[in-house]
Amino acid sequence: MADIPDLRVQVRILPLIGPGKIQLLEAIDRHGSISAAARVLGIAYPNAWKLVDSLNHHFREPLVTRVTGGRRGGGASLTETGRAVLEIFRSIETRARILFAGDIDALTHLLAPAPVSEPGGGSCEAIEEGMGSPECGARKRGAARGSR
Repeated sequence: MADIPDLRVQVRILPLIGPGKIQLLEAIDRHGSISAAARVLGIAYPNAWKLVDSLNHHFREPLVTRVTGGRRGGGASLTETGRAVLEIFRSIETRARILFAGDIDALTHLLAPAPVSEPGGGSCEAIEEGMGSPECGARKRGAARGSR
């Protein structure tokens, strides 16, 4: 089965909220803490906390509340407003995807066919130096270790 290009429309509402902050809110909701959400997303806890603090100050009511105490020393959870923001944002994304589906399909048909790749990935040699994907970087590091 041929790879189908994955085209996405990113919704950003002012410079305030976009896909990254939405992912952070979802991770906090799923894991019950800012630190766990930061770990899962691969960002530093202080950066995650700054993003949460920024969101809390830009909305009429906080989106995330801290929970103190407990066996694990506390955590964090989304407020009703936080859950509403998630729901509204995802609704906007869904409606935008539906609205632009025809245009995205037309653009997809104009793309060049994907090159036939070797099992497990594709040709890292075809990617210019400095613009490699994480997969190519991992393959190169693995090859370097194997040649020692």
